[in-house]
Amino acid sequence: MKSNGLFCVLLLALASVQVEGKCSRLPSGNCWVNCLQEIFDVICNRVTPEMVRMDVSVFADTTQQLRLYIWSSPLITRLSADVFSSVASQILTVDLQDVVNLEAFPELHLLPKLRRFNIWNSPKLCTLSLELLPASLFRLSINKICVNHFENDFSDVKALPNLQEFVLRNVTIKGWQGSFLKVFPNLTLFEISNSTFDFAAPVSGMTRVESIKKLKLFQNTVAENTTDGSMQFFGSLISSLKVVSGADVDISMNNLEIFDRATDNLNFAFRMAKRLNVRGNPIRARSEKLSTMFQGFLWLEELDMGLMDLHAVQGMFGGLPSLKSLKLDHNNLVDISQVDIFENAQFTNLSYLDLSYNGIKHFSTNDTYVQIAPQVLYLNLAGNSLNIFLPAADKRSEIQRTAISSFRSLKTLILADNGISLFSGRHLANLTKLTELDLSCNAFKKLTNEAFIGLSRRLEDIDLSMCIHPPHPPPWIEWDAFTTLPQNLKRLRLKSGAYKKWIFGVLKLSGVVLIRLEELYLDDNDITFLLNDTIPLMANLRTLSLSRNALQSISPGMFQGVPNLKTLKLNDNRIGTVGVNSFSSRLNRQLVWLQELDLSGNGLYAIERGTFDQLTFLRSLMIGRNPMEIQDVFVDGGRMLEYLGIEGYNRSCLKPEFFQPLKMLRWIFPDEYNLILANPDDRLRKADKHLESLLRVCEIGPDVPDHDLYPNIPTLKNYVSVTIHDTDEGEGVQYPMIEAWLPLNYCPLDDYVTKLSNIICTKASVMRKRTD
Repeated sequence: MKSNGLFCVLLLALASVQVEGKCSRLPSGNCWVNCLQEIFDVICNRVTPEMVRMDVSVFADTTQQLRLYIWSSPLITRLSADVFSSVASQILTVDLQDVVNLEAFPELHLLPKLRRFNIWNSPKLCTLSLELLPASLFRLSINKICVNHFENDFSDVKALPNLQEFVLRNVTIKGWQGSFLKVFPNLTLFEISNSTFDFAAPVSGMTRVESIKKLKLFQNTVAENTTDGSMQFFGSLISSLKVVSGADVDISMNNLEIFDRATDNLNFAFRMAKRLNVRGNPIRARSEKLSTMFQGFLWLEELDMGLMDLHAVQGMFGGLPSLKSLKLDHNNLVDISQVDIFENAQFTNLSYLDLSYNGIKHFSTNDTYVQIAPQVLYLNLAGNSLNIFLPAADKRSEIQRTAISSFRSLKTLILADNGISLFSGRHLANLTKLTELDLSCNAFKKLTNEAFIGLSRRLEDIDLSMCIHPPHPPPWIEWDAFTTLPQNLKRLRLKSGAYKKWIFGVLKLSGVVLIRLEELYLDDNDITFLLNDTIPLMANLRTLSLSRNALQSISPGMFQGVPNLKTLKLNDNRIGTVGVNSFSSRLNRQLVWLQELDLSGNGLYAIERGTFDQLTFLRSLMIGRNPMEIQDVFVDGGRMLEYLGIEGYNRSCLKPEFFQPLKMLRWIFPDEYNLILANPDDRLRKADKHLESLLRVCEIGPDVPDHDLYPNIPTLKNYVSVTIHDTDEGEGVQYPMIEAWLPLNYCPLDDYVTKLSNIICTKASVMRKRTD
């Protein structure tokens, strides 16, 4: 294995840890460790308390700090203090996931440096023993346990002074001591989410908390038989919380009906907020209350009031001087043309406005709209019934076009799903700064070259996806329809239009328009085959997506019209085999600059040896969800390959010979959620947008990460990693350094560390405590 500067530094860091063997599996065989970080992550899977005790003792008599993750371990019913005693002062995090038979609250009070304790899916744990938590604790996250009464007698635990983040998820709350939150005097983040309130009677004497920077009370429900008491508790809880200046507040999707009194409570509690999300809570307050609901919100920059059964009220958003983003989608603002919701508006920086799915037929032309319109850069009008493209003789449509034209600074306009049957770019001619236009999912019957005349010359992205599927027929597109598209167009989306391959004939006649086109998306179009001359010459095209069509084969020369292509997506077609002439060969030079290729989900049963060898610059190859063997796909190629998707592959483990030509290989995707990292190096410190586009993190998982080791790759903070293989297993064979990366938000309940380790044809060494 080649060394580099960063790896040498990491090895020096290991020198202080008195352990023998490779940096990999711990003595029990069920715990794994990543020693390539300043703080070691230890992941234990299907363990007993004795296994944990034995494995963490490897680090006794050292100063090594640890984050301990105990996952999928049904044999654990309790975790007493002696389990952690050998490294008590070294543990910073304890994370329990799917310890389904845990019955007693873990004894963590003797861990003096513990900062985070997270527990998820221990349905037999029915007591919250705060006295077993150390004073050092910063974050307590409880998820899916059977505790339903939250109380503290303040005899043993008067306060946890360092605890700033308290999270409750997926619990049923039946009891709440009014003074309970006194135990957290410095609380800055408070969350109750995905939970059920079941209160037969209201709670009195609620402790007032005025230190909240982030409040998250979202996606909760109330028990049917205690609706009144539960609603009263929720209201009392909100009334007891007052956020600090610049706070982030999310009380969305609770189906909490907001009456007159609730508007007063919200105003008092949240007027200092910077971001406020009240989506999904029906508004029932009177109009006069709504008109003053946001008075005093001087610092509010982002407001989400979507899905609230909201009706237009005169001046309801007029008193928000700092407002930058306003989401009002999925409401009942159908009369917005008659009611001036922005009357007396004070804001000057409103750049994002979402009015989608409101049944709007006419757009307002009053003075207030004319005043705010030039500020807006993003305008979403999807899912309405706007008739702004009717013939010019229609006076009402002319008024609407005048209103739209007042948004003269607009860069993004979304008019999707408006039932538009006729379109004329001339009606948007005044939007000279427009760069993105979404006309997808409309009812176009016909598109001619008249349709796009007048559109902004700056337009770079246009979406004409039709959202129809066979047997429904596509709209008629004249052969010369695209000749009038803006000549600076870079991205053209023509998805789900049932176009089949004749759409390429229209593109072929588009002439100069195709010169600058960089991205073309033709997914879901029932394209069954392509001839060598089907794809027209598009010399500047960098991305071609043909996903989810019905292609059965790839013929030599099929892509000769796109000589500079870098990304080709052919996933989820019906391609059975690919050979050495399918993409590029010595006799058939095409796709010579290709960097990303996706063939996943095709039912591929054979890939000829060396098929990808002539794709010299190939960096990403996705071939998962196919039944074929992958061991010999590279013979003398793959030297630049960094990303390899093999989801669902189970034919055999990857042999050492597989890795030998892949000198740059970094990320292997063995299934939907996990990752394998080969050859960790300083590239982890650099931005990696392609990796982030490939990552999938389960949304129902336990907690947010407690560290961000790779800030330039933000999504990696959702993963923990362990070393599963080292460079040489004593058989004279050179292996790359291999790590398993597991998402913190994990869904499948499986012995996943062992499963991942078996992907490589070797066994990991066992770390042992040094005895000399």
